Amino acid sequence: MNIIHTVSEVHPFSGYSSLAESAGNLPTEQSRQGHCVTVFSPLYAHVDTEAHNIKSTGLKTWVDAGFTVYEYELFTTEYMGVKYVFFKNDDLFGRSGLYGTGAFDYEDNDIRFGTFCQASMNYIKYHNIPADIIHSHNWQTALVPVYKKLYHGDLRCGTVLTIHSTDPMGVFNKFSMETLNLPWDIYNIDYIEYYDNISFLKGGLAACDLCTTISPTFAGELISEETPYDSFFKANAFKIKGVLNGISYLRWNPEKDGLLPANYSAADISGKSECKKEFCRELELDDEKPLLCFITKLIPARGVELILEAVKEFPGTGANLVIMGHSGTEYNSPLAEAKNTPNVRVILGDYRQSSHKAYGAADIVLVPSLYEPCGISQFIGMRYGAIPVVRDTGGLHDGVQEALKNGVGFVFEDFSVQAMMDAVKKAIALCRSEKREEAVKKLMGFDNSWTGAAKQYTELYKTLSAED
Repeated sequence: MNIIHTVSEVHPFSGYSSLAESAGNLPTEQSRQGHCVTVFSPLYAHVDTEAHNIKSTGLKTWVDAGFTVYEYELFTTEYMGVKYVFFKNDDLFGRSGLYGTGAFDYEDNDIRFGTFCQASMNYIKYHNIPADIIHSHNWQTALVPVYKKLYHGDLRCGTVLTIHSTDPMGVFNKFSMETLNLPWDIYNIDYIEYYDNISFLKGGLAACDLCTTISPTFAGELISEETPYDSFFKANAFKIKGVLNGISYLRWNPEKDGLLPANYSAADISGKSECKKEFCRELELDDEKPLLCFITKLIPARGVELILEAVKEFPGTGANLVIMGHSGTEYNSPLAEAKNTPNVRVILGDYRQSSHKAYGAADIVLVPSLYEPCGISQFIGMRYGAIPVVRDTGGLHDGVQEALKNGVGFVFEDFSVQAMMDAVKKAIALCRSEKREEAVKKLMGFDNSWTGAAKQYTELYKTLSAED
């Protein structure tokens, strides 16, 4: 099957978000399973073309947008069996940020990603690129199925849109319609109109053949709960399916992880104790105490408030807590106060490498999110033998089911300190019991890789081929 992914960021070339990870891991696994996979993405200024052997193809494509013609030069490379095509326009993407600087989005993101979507479809059409499925991701490329339906109906391929998050939703001034070559007859409540503006995500959902979310429970939440698209999601429920994402077992592998002081496996977990001792030594913590790690982007949706409110309770549990996230956050002041609490350590900054050591050392991984479409911290934690304690929401609900069935995972429903700490205390009790070693081995034996997810996507793709 010829599969094309269109995405705004992709690991390891650009971005480090869960979107970038998914956009890198799914195509790799699909290629491993025998498909011909290509990824389209913008060529940002920070992409290291030399390190990744990204070369110009000598081809170009053009997009008329308003009174301007945007030229895209096409670059390409191959990585782990996947072909990557990068669309280069320095005026639009030769900037310091992906979507903006600091807390402010670029004002022309509608032009940036709207023209990228058009350029992607032009390249497929006019360069005869084989495609059975065009798979778009999030609002940034949600207009791809719109343009395909409007102007490229002769292309016999299915369109899939994956919603990784509904925040943000790609909302812009309605007069972007004219600039982006969108006809006014789709500006209605059943298509792209959104409170006197337009929404890329809403348009993509209306136009695509199939919409997926990154976990089954998140799909159900979108359809059943109050959301900005409440009635619209319900009207399109027939095409919304949930597929639980996974993690890269190449990147996250305690048996071969070069960032750990010692490696270990489910067959021999002795190295995990060494990892914990070294990590606790660096942080001046007692390695005899259970170690909980909260590793995440420090934003409200991730439950940071619960953690900060609960900090004062941790000395009483006899356990250690490590909070790890990026610096420059709205929580700087309370995080500074948390550093003064016994048994608590706060590590801020670029934690992409240090998180490996934290997962390797952790007895418990804490994921108390208010909102979580999928989440990967719980998957990585289990891969490294850490007991998951998660709030019962979205992908967290789906991701710990096997751990719950085996008695080596804990969930809590209420978004409250008491509910979280009740679950934490149960996990601490398991860490201190004679069942700890067995629990670690069970957790490491669960399959949370991309293998199953990629197969599910293939089956969904086939349903579109059957309809065609």
